[in-house]
Amino acid sequence: MEFLHDCAAFVFDMDGLLFDTERLSRRALYAAAEEMGVPLADDAFLELIGRCMGDITRRLAVRMGDEIMAASLVERSEKHYQAFLAQGVPVKDGVAELLAWCAEDGRPCAVATSTHTAKAEYKLASSNLRGFFRAVIGGDQVENGKPAPDIYLRAAAALGVAAAQCGVFEDSEPGVRAAHAAGARVVWVPDLAPVDAVTQALAAARADNLFSVLQFLRAGQK
Repeated sequence: MEFLHDCAAFVFDMDGLLFDTERLSRRALYAAAEEMGVPLADDAFLELIGRCMGDITRRLAVRMGDEIMAASLVERSEKHYQAFLAQGVPVKDGVAELLAWCAEDGRPCAVATSTHTAKAEYKLASSNLRGFFRAVIGGDQVENGKPAPDIYLRAAAALGVAAAQCGVFEDSEPGVRAAHAAGARVVWVPDLAPVDAVTQALAAARADNLFSVLQFLRAGQK
């Protein structure tokens, strides 16, 4: 991860990276499916991670063979998800400490998430992390969601730097591909989403969690 020392700015994915919310999303989806009496394969959720809402609905429609039912499933799932979030947004270990280090070191940061901007703003504000980010770019702000590079190009522009000067932290396959396509250097931080070997090779580095990233950056200051 030596390249991180030379990065002018950092861009973070959100769900599954800053927040341990993918597990909540999975619970919400299968709770909604059970309510509707819809059989949903165990792996159905995994292919949805890191994707925008429109893409999620389309993929579920293909699995279910019914666009209207897929849209209804997504709507019910969202209600369960919001109920879970109301109990508190689960922040991953090391996140607040890493963001504080970035602020002290003068590294501007942004969020680039497939989640709708308003929902992302809510999560960041609820967890007292919003102040660490100069920009929050949601999936509704770009025409093409991850794995297209649009969201990372927009995030870099919002920070006033080229994407090639950004270090990106991602957990999902669409996210790693998006950041790489934008020309950024990607640190893959695994969560629930499976990432194939080809995508892993696109990442410039791998970290077990963001706390280990913080430890590496701190060590580089000595």
